[in-house]
Amino acid sequence: MSKKNTPDHLFQKALKAHQSGNLKKAEAGYKKIIKRDPTYSDAYHLLGVIQANQLQEDEAIQNIQHAIELDECEYYFNSLGNVYLKKGLIQQSCHYLKKALEMNDQYVDAYNNLGQALLLAGECVEAMKCFEKMLSLKFDAPPLFSNYLSTLNYLPQVSHEMMLQAHLNFNHLFQSTKSYDRHKTVRRPKKVLRVGYVSPDFCRGSVGFFIDPILRNHNPDAFKIYCYANVHRPDDVTSRMQSYVNHWVDTDMMSDDQMAKRIFQDQIDILVDICGHFSCNRLPVFARHPAPIQITYLGYPNTTGLSSIQYRLTDSIVDPDERDRFHSEKLIRLPSPFLCYQPLDNSPEISDLPAKNNGYITLGSFNNLAKINDQVVLTWAKILKQLPTAKLFFKARPFADLATCQRVQQRFQNHGISSDRLILKGHVDSIVLHLEAYHTVDLALDPFPYHGTTTTCDALWMGVPVVSLCGDCHASRVGATLLTSIGLTDLIVYSESEYVNKTVKICQNLDLLSSIRHQLRPLMQRSKLIDGKAFTISLEDIYRSLWFQENA
Repeated sequence: MSKKNTPDHLFQKALKAHQSGNLKKAEAGYKKIIKRDPTYSDAYHLLGVIQANQLQEDEAIQNIQHAIELDECEYYFNSLGNVYLKKGLIQQSCHYLKKALEMNDQYVDAYNNLGQALLLAGECVEAMKCFEKMLSLKFDAPPLFSNYLSTLNYLPQVSHEMMLQAHLNFNHLFQSTKSYDRHKTVRRPKKVLRVGYVSPDFCRGSVGFFIDPILRNHNPDAFKIYCYANVHRPDDVTSRMQSYVNHWVDTDMMSDDQMAKRIFQDQIDILVDICGHFSCNRLPVFARHPAPIQITYLGYPNTTGLSSIQYRLTDSIVDPDERDRFHSEKLIRLPSPFLCYQPLDNSPEISDLPAKNNGYITLGSFNNLAKINDQVVLTWAKILKQLPTAKLFFKARPFADLATCQRVQQRFQNHGISSDRLILKGHVDSIVLHLEAYHTVDLALDPFPYHGTTTTCDALWMGVPVVSLCGDCHASRVGATLLTSIGLTDLIVYSESEYVNKTVKICQNLDLLSSIRHQLRPLMQRSKLIDGKAFTISLEDIYRSLWFQENA
């Protein structure tokens, strides 16, 4: 056998193709190696990694498990844990990620992945321990630091001062980063402004409901819109959004330097981050300051901490004046609400109140489990005790995992609520079926201190009122701005005892619940919450004002 045809040589070629993004060539190479040498564990492993990225999870599991059978290795266990995480089998994911850490307790990626799995399962304190250990081993990787910061938002015990300082520490990672000379890029006021939006969420998903009406309603005579799309898996919503804008740039495979250079060359006047510190963000691009005016908005409920982002868009309800000092950006307040919801075009009709047929009340929460902290569980258990026939309907992706269901059931059993009073359902691919699930809910409960946003809008649009406990930071005040925008301030409460009492009182009046149910959608249709045109005009006014201010 010539040297060029040895499995090792073929593996290097396949690996090079893999690293350059040529997955088709890499996959063919790994398969060729396996055919030639069925004991080549690295080929099985990386073939499985590619299959997982192509949503072929079952095939990926089979190949990575075979690699482990040939040679137990922490990297293989980490990859297998990741595949189970993609499938939503959280406890199996945690099992294999912990095995990776047993083999190597300095394995940064495994700590990161285990933290993500625990966060998805709602075990935020344990997730934070993983992220803290991860940062103790590798402090200077922006995506890892962002995972740590985003998790802080779910922890009620974190003070505002600590939250701000942690975010400011992120800025230190970019002290030596090359920055474009902002002042040389500022141009005199002009008729048409170039606005660039940066997001991984130009696709079907929760944030997309709020991006869509903005892109759809921009004034083409005054604004030229660029979308820098860090979208891993484009879909039909991606195509629709693409049709709204002047320029669409796929940045998924661009490095931070390449992307910043492209934005600079496009001569963007105002660059808008719509992700904050959530997954797949491109904040390191903003740290390079490729545009003269840089703004963060919508996707993240907190400051970025970056000195290169001058402004954050919000409103006076979610961020009252006293919140200014907890942000590195200057807060610019839109007329409330700070966002605009785009309902699904083919939304299901409103159903009659389910309690009238069921004979019992069904409370609901379709929020992610990270928001369901111990105090939320305790408060909801108190409500269920005062409504002895009521059920609580949870809907979240991790409920595809039986072990995760059992853990949630146990959390309620610890407060005297039996598992037969909980309805646990996993993710459904169809957004129509997702909305139809509200046909079984009488009243939705907003978690605290991290409120729902899309879930609240979806519930209201489907005729389901939401009780929301108003707190003292953006994440805990979103429910207040949404309910205020449609005139339902009576559903905003200011203490846990009021939360319990209000919920119980509403549930004891089925005629009131039924009346509200059929009034909610018309209320929303008449409200600012879904008036995309008016909202975008307000947004454009702010963009223009900031541009003139910078050029004064």
